[in-house]
Amino acid sequence: MDLLSFSGFLGSGKTTLILALAKELAARGHRTAFIVNEVGEVGVDQRILRDDGLEVYEITSGCICCQMGVDLVKTMEALVREERPQNIIIEASGVATPDGIADSLSYYGGPPFASTRSIGVLDPTRLEALIEVMTPLIESQIAGVDEIIVTKTDLATGAEVAQARSVAERLNPKAALRTLSATDPVALADLARSLAGSGRTS
Repeated sequence: MDLLSFSGFLGSGKTTLILALAKELAARGHRTAFIVNEVGEVGVDQRILRDDGLEVYEITSGCICCQMGVDLVKTMEALVREERPQNIIIEASGVATPDGIADSLSYYGGPPFASTRSIGVLDPTRLEALIEVMTPLIESQIAGVDEIIVTKTDLATGAEVAQARSVAERLNPKAALRTLSATDPVALADLARSLAGSGRTS
C-alpha cells in the first residue's frame, strides 16, 4: 500500500494532477482511496473526483494538518480496514503544510505503507504575489516535499516558469522538480506513471 499527499495553495492545479494519477492507477488495476480536505472550498474538488467515478473520503471541518489531525488518522485507519486500498492519495487544503500532514500521519496506527511521497504543486502565474503576502505558508509548502511540480506552463510566461523553478530549487534543492501543463495529456500520463508506486520506503 502506497501513500501520496498533495499540497499547494488553492487553485494551483492539485485536482487536475490527482485525476490524471487516478486514471493511470485505475488503468493499472489499482484500488485507490482519496482523502480530500476542504477548507472554504465548498467541496468542489471532491465533486469533480466523484463525477469521475472515484471513491472519496472528505474531511471538511478544518485543516488536516492542525486540529483535524485526529480525524485524518481515524479516516485513514477506517478506510484501510474497510476498503483495503492499494493506494491512498491525500489532497490537502490550500492552507496545509507538508510538515503538518507528516506530523498528523505520525499517529497512524494501521498497516505500514510500502512507500510514502509528498508532492508540492506551484502555480507560476501567482507565485510572486502569493509569496509576497503569504511567505511562511508558501515557502513551507515548497520546502517540505519530496517532489515539486510547477503547473500551468501553458498559461505562464517563460519568465514566470523560470522564477518558479528558481524559487523551488532555492527552497528545496533536494526535491525532484518538473514543469507541466494540465492541457498536455502526454505529460500528465508520464507524471502519473512516475508517481504510481514510487516514493520513500516506509
